[in-house]
Amino acid sequence: MLFRGLSIDNRVTSCLLQVNARLRPILTSMEHRSYMIKHGGCRKSVSILFFIIVFSSFSGIVSSNSHEFSEYYEVEIVSPQIIEKIPHDTSAFTQGLLIYDGFLYESTGLYGNSSLRIVNMSNGEVEKMIILPENYFAEGLAMINQSLIQLTWNENIGFIYNSSSLEPIGNFTYDGEGWGICNTESNKLWFSDGSYELFNFIPENLSLSELSLIIRYNGSTINRLNELECPSNSGLIFANVWLEDRIIGINQSTGQVCVEYDISEIRAQYESTTSRELNGIAYDSESSLFWITGKNWSNYYVVDLQVYTNDCISQEYLEDCCFKDERSYLQILVLIIIGIFAMPFSWPLFGMIFYKLFGRQTHPSPPSATTKNEHEG
Repeated sequence: MLFRGLSIDNRVTSCLLQVNARLRPILTSMEHRSYMIKHGGCRKSVSILFFIIVFSSFSGIVSSNSHEFSEYYEVEIVSPQIIEKIPHDTSAFTQGLLIYDGFLYESTGLYGNSSLRIVNMSNGEVEKMIILPENYFAEGLAMINQSLIQLTWNENIGFIYNSSSLEPIGNFTYDGEGWGICNTESNKLWFSDGSYELFNFIPENLSLSELSLIIRYNGSTINRLNELECPSNSGLIFANVWLEDRIIGINQSTGQVCVEYDISEIRAQYESTTSRELNGIAYDSESSLFWITGKNWSNYYVVDLQVYTNDCISQEYLEDCCFKDERSYLQILVLIIIGIFAMPFSWPLFGMIFYKLFGRQTHPSPPSATTKNEHEG
């Protein structure tokens, strides 16, 4: 029944050759292979074919799910719209930015010009400022337990300040370069050193832990992560990419970049040739908006980046919910089929099935006239 519609010549298989091979006193190498089919080769060939089909199907399932998983992480690129512009001190070489209790705090860099500032959010004027010693290059800024912590670039030291008076109240040390730092709602500190990894800071003693998060953009690692911001309830880490006009939103559970914000249009429209790298992200929890700026930029820009984060995380949960479980069930099903087929006591049953399907091929009827003419031609 499986071969209905085919010519008799096409139904002659390797299993049929064994019948004629038995009648010959001498076996050639080709005939020897046909003879071996009679003594189990045919059954082995069928079993090998079965396993090939099963594994091919199984590989297709896995590849399909892997493709769906990789497609999920295709980064969405968004050009945010400006909601408000606030003047920015163009002498400020911005390295860190945060908003706390209605005030904007800014850390500026360069040796001899590093500072910590409190900025009026309505007009951009500097209300209070302290200057760091000349041998320090200030970097990222974060708030923890109502105190400010400020990193330095190559000096392996960070400073702790009173958030209202900016009076220094302590310091801490760390290995490597300091670039950016942010604090999550659960008091989890993330630290960047300009590489493709983010590191955990232990809040209790302000020391680096051994835990790190590798950051990937569309499956590949992404370097030069700089200033960081960790908005409350978002589950994301926002990071400037040094030397580029873009901010990326990183899932802090997986390290995958979920969204990219292209700031190049804002620079082109409002900034001058003296404006240097984009660097500075601050989240305002009261308005759910972000403030962004850069080194020697003319303005702070108030933009809405939060609208896309929930979609990003909900898709992550959906991925965990569905694709992984579906793949597991299919794997189990295939393994069960293989296990049953491979059991020795199941061979008689499968033997009967295959005999019914292929038995007629070992006892073919004499060739018809049409077939004989085809062979002779």
